[in-house]
Amino acid sequence: MLHIGNAPIPTCGGLTRRSFLQVGAAGLAGLNLPDFLAMKAAGAVDESKAEVKNCIMLFLVGSPGHLDTWDLKPNAPADIRGPFKPIKTKAPGLDICEHLPLMAKLADKYSLIRSLFHTGSAVHGAGHQWMMTGHGFNNGDPHPHAGSVIARVFGQKSALPPSIILPGKVGAVGDNLGERAQTAAYLGTAYNPFFLGADPAKSDFKIANLSPQAGQTEFRINARRKLLAELDAIQQQVENASTVAHDTAYQRAFSLITAPETKKAFDLSEEKDSVRDRYGRNTFGASCLLSRRLIERGVRFVTINHFDTVFSIACWDMHADGGSLNNTVQDYERHLLPQFDQAYSALLTDLDERGLLKETVVATLSEMGRTPRINGKGGRDHYPPCWTNFLAGGNIKGGQVIGASDKNGAVPHEYPIDPPRVLATIYQGMGVDLDQVMMPGPGSRPIRLIDAEPIPELF
Repeated sequence: MLHIGNAPIPTCGGLTRRSFLQVGAAGLAGLNLPDFLAMKAAGAVDESKAEVKNCIMLFLVGSPGHLDTWDLKPNAPADIRGPFKPIKTKAPGLDICEHLPLMAKLADKYSLIRSLFHTGSAVHGAGHQWMMTGHGFNNGDPHPHAGSVIARVFGQKSALPPSIILPGKVGAVGDNLGERAQTAAYLGTAYNPFFLGADPAKSDFKIANLSPQAGQTEFRINARRKLLAELDAIQQQVENASTVAHDTAYQRAFSLITAPETKKAFDLSEEKDSVRDRYGRNTFGASCLLSRRLIERGVRFVTINHFDTVFSIACWDMHADGGSLNNTVQDYERHLLPQFDQAYSALLTDLDERGLLKETVVATLSEMGRTPRINGKGGRDHYPPCWTNFLAGGNIKGGQVIGASDKNGAVPHEYPIDPPRVLATIYQGMGVDLDQVMMPGPGSRPIRLIDAEPIPELF
């Protein structure tokens, strides 16, 4: 018996259709069969044994300053420590910013990683690549978004796509590198994330293309259904990768249009006003609430991009340049930290009360840190040598601080951790055995999901 992923493959009695579909290109590339990158990998993980099945990734576009949020240095010089003071939390020895009081009460549920770093360029897109995919590839061949990897490993559970990005794709950040981190890359377009493309906080919120266009008669809808059935029949007769890829993509689009549960999943009006108020009546708060609804309904991986640009808006990119990047620590105090504190705390509490937190990893990530020394205009600039992110939920042990920065928050002082290890931790937290499960890489070569080891202290 050979194990590719968690699917047993008979080596003497021949391949069964079930084992063939379970393994896909990852297990059969050595047999010189066609490219099956888009083949559903529902058998790659034994779901009955996977304690954690979901992930919500909160991506803080623009990058919060770690010294102003989750790694304060009260004894550093004034031009380094900034104006904010640390407060104690529910977890002994874990202090965070005074403007995160709700988070402080939940510190037993999450663990901070204070020694993150990457060696790529100090631009947003490079950090997006590292933290969304676990790879830095700049303008080279791209690697798949973590949500696409999970879609390939777990497969689709309901009419909803396995990976959804809210509220939309990250766009203008001064480079085009980050846009290349939000695709399925070599896994094939069938595993691309589904982009919401709308603001769930707006009163007229609706998802584009979830209803048939004007003139789409029942006859035409049924014709599409028949076409899909024919494509499925072809798939079973011939193992053709392009047919499978198109079939998967068409089926996903068709399911989104026709399944009644789809619109219901996105309908925030079903929630009590008190619940919506608890999350916050803003784009980020509504997106966090929507992520819980989607996880409940079978979506495996929800990414929330907190902002889709860094220009001419109040966001984490606090250069204080007096122009289009004019954010300061005052914006953190008045707007950003209270908004994050409210929505994040509501999400963890809501998931916990519904019994979902134990099977949902909640990963709060950003592309880099910000300079330890405050610049001449009162802001902080891009800084990939050191920053803080944190994980919660699933079987992640909360109430911890992993690693540490030096006295000025300039470099990791102990236990430096690079982005691939964070992705490896998320995958393991979702029940994926990284030593067993493979996926098809470029040219259909079987590769490990991520070339790194998880952080053992978090389990």
